[in-house]
Amino acid sequence: MSLVRRFLVAPSLVRLIRKERGGSRITEGYFAPQAGRVSYVRVDGQACHLVLVTAAPDGTSSEERTDVPRAHGDALMDVCSGKAAYDRTALALGGGREALIDRYVAPGEFDLVSVTFDGGDEAQGFPVPAWFGPEVTGDPSYDRHAVALQGVPHPGEIGLSNGALDAVLDLIEPRFGFGRYGAPKTNGGDGDGMMKALRRVAGGSAAAAPAAAEAVPVPAPPAEEPAPVEAQAAAGPEVGEAHAQPDAASEPAAESTPAIDSRIDDVIESLSQALGNPQPQPKGAARGEDDIAAEFERWTVRPRRTQQT
Repeated sequence: MSLVRRFLVAPSLVRLIRKERGGSRITEGYFAPQAGRVSYVRVDGQACHLVLVTAAPDGTSSEERTDVPRAHGDALMDVCSGKAAYDRTALALGGGREALIDRYVAPGEFDLVSVTFDGGDEAQGFPVPAWFGPEVTGDPSYDRHAVALQGVPHPGEIGLSNGALDAVLDLIEPRFGFGRYGAPKTNGGDGDGMMKALRRVAGGSAAAAPAAAEAVPVPAPPAEEPAPVEAQAAAGPEVGEAHAQPDAASEPAAESTPAIDSRIDDVIESLSQALGNPQPQPKGAARGEDDIAAEFERWTVRPRRTQQT
């Protein structure tokens, strides 16, 4: 014996559920009830059944169904007293419970959700979801055979709240793995993220520059030329003394730092062009006169290591 509780539901929620989960068309033809028993023919796709439902005084019911050939079912459907057709969608509520959402299309349109229980205690302890509308279990005009034989009731406007919509989304979104159940969030362009990460690495540690330089081929830096004699004379005795006796511990670091910075800039520019996100200005396009003078002084005045003979 089973007990069914029925609730109205907002048509917009049913439309959303059917869009995500689909549904199947079911057609039922009912005969006139006799002695508390209801018999009808049910056609669900290619399956056809003759069903006998017996109701008990406590509201529970038992059902017996027999398979019949589709041709026989169609013949029985022609002699039924009333017919009803609806699109049914099954939706899991959690805890092993399932709701059946029926959108009636004949003899009229309205939406109904039903949940089946094994007994009265189980039905009374059922926590009604927020998206369920008013309960119509005790209204006989919403029974399926009453709809087919007497016509569609008029439920009126069914209210819709934000909590009801959220409850429906909680049920249908896990199927696709997004939304309120921890969907992976995507950032902006991958090129911008890569450029920002590379700039952080380049600014935080100069040791990462050789590995980045190997990943993207860059042109070799220009060969260093001996500093002009006039520049050495203008630099003063300190430069000449440093040129004569270079410091073996500090000079390699002084020469490697500009080369590393230059390689990092070349790597950033090459990656930006490969990702289709060129820098706003070419390298060196916005340098002023002071930058050019400093660059000239760095290449002409800086002491160079001379080969010991």
